[in-house]
Amino acid sequence: MIQPELKAYRRCSDRHVLVLETNLTYVEKCQIFHYADLVRKAGNELTGIMKKRYDQLVRTKRYRKLKSLYKRYKDADNKKALKDVCDQMKEMQKQYDVTWDYCRTSMIPIGKKYGIDAVFALTKAEDVFRGIEKCLYSDGETVHFKKRGDLPCIRAKQINRGIIMKQMNFKFKNIGTMSRKRTPKIDKF
Repeated sequence: MIQPELKAYRRCSDRHVLVLETNLTYVEKCQIFHYADLVRKAGNELTGIMKKRYDQLVRTKRYRKLKSLYKRYKDADNKKALKDVCDQMKEMQKQYDVTWDYCRTSMIPIGKKYGIDAVFALTKAEDVFRGIEKCLYSDGETVHFKKRGDLPCIRAKQINRGIIMKQMNFKFKNIGTMSRKRTPKIDKF
């Protein structure tokens, strides 16, 4: 049985990071960092596409008015009016292609261009659209790009793809098995 504290922690946190030390050669480390950089480049390209679409949407007076009404009705807790404004906002978002479906389908050719697996491309597309949603419905003002040299992040939402762990040996793409050196440390991300 799971302890109540752990259950509460899992409920409020959406993802975890597993930090392990491995026995990797310098070449294998370079391959992993290169792949992470490709994921970053693909994400930046998609961010540029979505940012252009979002900027075109925000340029319209009608959408800016709807966004101010959205905030006013949300603060006043007027659910009926809020639903009407949300429907109008969603229709404009579809018109300007600022939707999850457009973001996901735009990432498919970008992922192929950079040679990224579909599971990593989809995860990066979700990250980009999460930023767009923050701008659309929350207090976000603009979408930011990832700088070169930032710590790499390779993550996948599917347990059987990405970096696979079997009997304390790890496998990533064509880089054989990476064995761990010491006990894992789990950080909340």
